[in-house]
Amino acid sequence: MYVFPSMNIFEHNIIDMHVHIFPPKMFEAVWHYFESFGWTVHHEHVDRIQQTLMEYGISMCVGLSYPHKAGVARSLNNFMESIGKRFPFFRPFASVHPEDDDFRLYVDHALKSPNLYGFKFQPLVQRFDVNDPRLDYLYMQSIERKFPIIMHIGTGPIANEFVGIGHFRKLMNRFPELRICVPHMGAMEYDDFLHMLGDYPGMYLDTTMINTKTDLFENTWIGDNDALLRHTDRICFGSDWPNVPYSYQEALDSIKRFPLPDESLPDVLYRNAMRFLESKKFS
Repeated sequence: MYVFPSMNIFEHNIIDMHVHIFPPKMFEAVWHYFESFGWTVHHEHVDRIQQTLMEYGISMCVGLSYPHKAGVARSLNNFMESIGKRFPFFRPFASVHPEDDDFRLYVDHALKSPNLYGFKFQPLVQRFDVNDPRLDYLYMQSIERKFPIIMHIGTGPIANEFVGIGHFRKLMNRFPELRICVPHMGAMEYDDFLHMLGDYPGMYLDTTMINTKTDLFENTWIGDNDALLRHTDRICFGSDWPNVPYSYQEALDSIKRFPLPDESLPDVLYRNAMRFLESKKFS
């Protein structure tokens, strides 16, 4: 198990902000899809994911899923809610699709559920515009209840017409009070997302896949280091486990490749995630 040398005073607490969990059959389909492109992943279901992460000193993780099409979100959210009941280690997020007729019903349910902790958006795969007016109800309710959102909106590792800084700037101009985390440090528009942290106090970034040793895409951090150091209170550790072609040790080691001072590690590895996950419904 890897131990950060400067973490003794913090008892090595680490929260992983970016872990994927799906129902077994859906997980198998996701793995098959990745591996059809040569992306070898770890075939671990929920119980094994918990065991792996705990072996590396992780104290809690955010569980993420997303429906690939309309008509799936409600059943997927029911699964995520069951995980929250059975496995206190996970903080499961609900998912949505704006084309669902029952969209508002399951959004309201997620907001009230003691076992769902936020919303996950994956427009790259789900292929919808995050500024679709049908989503405005969710954004307004999320602000009211301080309910967090994790949104894959950067252009890395690949892009389509539904991702990119332009979509995100428009969203934040409309709803500046959102508590929202952009994965992968905003790759491939690192500086654009990083510099937005100064304008939106509820915005966060996670480190998922950045600075890991992989040839899947160019993922070396090339952002503004001075800006990074100004915002170490808004950077969270994430792994993308188990849908990655490297060990969990490599995910942890990637943090050491950022120009982060030792004193910022408790924030990046734990405290920032705790602030991000804080919700009005649990206060």
